[in-house]
Amino acid sequence: MSRHFFRITNCDGGTIEHPAEILEGHSAWTETAMVFVDLSRSCQRLLKENAEWRLELLGSQKEPLYRIRLIAETCEAVASTACLTADPGAAS
Repeated sequence: MSRHFFRITNCDGGTIEHPAEILEGHSAWTETAMVFVDLSRSCQRLLKENAEWRLELLGSQKEPLYRIRLIAETCEAVASTACLTADPGAAS
């Protein structure tokens, strides 16, 4: 098993790190994606408008290996330019 760390950053800027042992032969990406899915299910009531959550998988020296971000954007008049820039197909 390889020693890794999951770093979770929530929309309020709080950060938590959890040690993780990932089995050899088990994809670190697959493990990261599964943890993110579990996290998003359990934290859905905490997600706020115009917020970002990040999950990073860090190596044994705490170097970033993978990052998954969840960004919630409000696409109303105030934020419409940013949302259209992020989604070019929406302007058509």
